[in-house]
Amino acid sequence: MTQKPYHQMVWIDHQVARLYGVARDNLTELTVIHAPNEDRGHIHHKAGTMGPGHVPVSHDFLRDVAIALQGAQEILIVGPADSKHALKKYIILNMPSLDKHVIGVEPMDKCSQGDLQDFASLFFHKADRMRSLLS
Repeated sequence: MTQKPYHQMVWIDHQVARLYGVARDNLTELTVIHAPNEDRGHIHHKAGTMGPGHVPVSHDFLRDVAIALQGAQEILIVGPADSKHALKKYIILNMPSLDKHVIGVEPMDKCSQGDLQDFASLFFHKADRMRSLLS
């Protein structure tokens, strides 16, 4: 079994999660997890509901993503809308030992792999510097 990268980032929306290993000079895609379709069609809105009517992110999808993150020492969760917060909440409630490894939840629209690399490298570099200052 190969060792997981120390820093991992997950970009998640309601349909897909992409997990990356983050090093100073590169970003390696580790896995892609797709949400189950569940024959829901367009899942952004439930017809006939009060309020925004958003369909919640699949519990099974969140579980699969959280399991894939196990073994990472530091985790950054990014993505658009509420899926990133749904994943964080799932981890808090169902995998509290993993939650201590989540060091950030940040908004991020779809972007290029280069943009992801730049954002993740800067984020983890700042987190590492802050930790060394507090030690």
